[in-house]
Amino acid sequence: MVALSALFLSLCMCVAMAVDTEDEEGSCPKQMANSNVNNITVVAPAGPAGSKGDTGPAGPRGVPGERGEAGRPGKQGPYGPEGEKGEKGNPGQKGDQGAEGFGGGAVYIRWGRTACDEGTGTETVYSGRAGGAMYNEAGGGSNYQCLPADPEWGLHQDGVQGWKSYMYGAEYDLNTDAPYDAASLQNREVPCAACFSLSRRSHIMIPARKLCPQGWTREYHGYLMAGYHGHSSRTEFVCMDGEAEALPGGEGDENGALFYPVEARCGSLPCPPYVEGRELTCVVCTK
Repeated sequence: MVALSALFLSLCMCVAMAVDTEDEEGSCPKQMANSNVNNITVVAPAGPAGSKGDTGPAGPRGVPGERGEAGRPGKQGPYGPEGEKGEKGNPGQKGDQGAEGFGGGAVYIRWGRTACDEGTGTETVYSGRAGGAMYNEAGGGSNYQCLPADPEWGLHQDGVQGWKSYMYGAEYDLNTDAPYDAASLQNREVPCAACFSLSRRSHIMIPARKLCPQGWTREYHGYLMAGYHGHSSRTEFVCMDGEAEALPGGEGDENGALFYPVEARCGSLPCPPYVEGRELTCVVCTK
């Protein structure tokens, strides 16, 4: 221990003297030999490492840092099992009634009249005259038409020519007073009117009935009419108004499309409730 201390002291003194006498060669050993040094503090080398001490107590909690940025959303997890159906809730409060409006849409033809019955909330779209195919021609259309009184024309060529279908006017053809007065309607031209229901969407023509089903509105009622059974052309069955009118003029027997009352014939049509030879009624209803 003493030897190490002496060696350390000798090296320190040599370095210090070298700064002052750097021009003299080998001066350090000479100075060391003649120096008289007092109060020298000798630093001992570190001793061997001791055992680790106990862990001290935890320090005080630090100040919370700033909130970090939100991370990206993760993937959607699997659906969980369906829960049980809850009980039915209480009915909500009744809302205020909206403004009254028209939700209609029913359109039909009133045969035998020049106007619709506006008392039922129906308006006349147009009035005109009935027409159709010639009663004794096998071709042409099979349904009656309500032709307007003021036709409009497009590209045309006057004169009968080429391969065409024909449209004729229509007449009543009656030889009895049932169900109409033959004297007032025979060979007279048939009026018609297109009708639009302002508040009802559907319509139906019911043969052999005068009244509508419950919940339906009767637009008009009358008698079923169609072409004559012995003629070569066929027509549709239509409901002619019970108070049929005739257009002015045209009293001559010009034929064209013809309207005849329809009678019931027993056989495949059961009698009763139907009656042989009885004229069939009809009614037009909307809802």
